[in-house]
Amino acid sequence: MTQTSEVILKTFVDLFQKRSFRGAIASAYRFNGGAEQQPNQMRALQLLADRGELTNSDLVESLDIRPSSVSVLVQKLESAGLVARHAAPDDKRVQLIGLTDAGRQFVQTTKQLKNDLPSQVFSALNDQEQADLLHLLQKLDAGLADQDDLDWPKGRQFDDMRTWAERFRKAGGWHGFGEGPRGLGR
Repeated sequence: MTQTSEVILKTFVDLFQKRSFRGAIASAYRFNGGAEQQPNQMRALQLLADRGELTNSDLVESLDIRPSSVSVLVQKLESAGLVARHAAPDDKRVQLIGLTDAGRQFVQTTKQLKNDLPSQVFSALNDQEQADLLHLLQKLDAGLADQDDLDWPKGRQFDDMRTWAERFRKAGGWHGFGEGPRGLGR
């Protein structure tokens, strides 16, 4: 490895150590990974923001989760003050679920964060530097795409590093970082 390569990798490690950078990556993953990547709570809030009041059945169908899971989800959102339930005007047996003012504010703030976060993270780079960085990262990604595993040397220390790298890959990459049951810091 050249000295420049070592410095580049250390710089990546330093970036990943910054809480703001990890937070931005986690947010980008959640915001841009598609609806299936978002937690069900956020998906439910977004559905309610887009479609107005819904029933438990509507949420079950839209989120494609079990009715019992929707019940728990709605209870959590209600406890957080983000949704409220009330009887349907035409059928008192049906409960409608809708966003509260706090829920609408939460959804709006989340959308704003999604729009503002990339600009904040890359504010130290001008437009040309951002374009250059994008080009280089895409080139690096394409170069690594065919390599399932690196050529690790033999020995216990390297076995540990290879195990760590495999755990990282299985955890889904960067979103598996951190402490806790899914994180790599355990």
